[in-house]
Amino acid sequence: MKQERLELSELGRLVAAERSRRGLSLREAAAELAIPFNTLARVERGHIPDLPKFKRLVEWCGADINQFFSAHERATATPEIIAEHLRADRSLTPEAAQQISHIVTELYEALARPEEVIAAHLRASKTFRPEAAQALGTLLADMNQALEGGSADGPS
Repeated sequence: MKQERLELSELGRLVAAERSRRGLSLREAAAELAIPFNTLARVERGHIPDLPKFKRLVEWCGADINQFFSAHERATATPEIIAEHLRADRSLTPEAAQQISHIVTELYEALARPEEVIAAHLRASKTFRPEAAQALGTLLADMNQALEGGSADGPS
């Protein structure tokens, strides 16, 4: 099989085509793959299985798992994307690209603020008025800040 880019949605088609090529029923293919029959049937209908089964199915079809993932999907952090562009820049030597990438990573780690996420499960959340929810959010944010070492209204 060619090393072309494949979409996750194409897995079911690949599996069905390979099963047909081998002349196997769904049950026979499931047994050969050591994958539950229902899972294989769902995959052929377009569902994506867990990673170990996904890998097994892709290899069984003769494809490479990397065909489903491009470099940009794997390099999602900003410094990684910048490093990729630096390495592709013809004006830079590999050493210069590495040095700039290192500086960018250090600056990013020093200056980037992690996304603040505060979550709470409230069974009675249907009864909360907007102002009560806002007050609770403020309280949780203050508690989170205090736990991280700095208080919003005083010494830690």
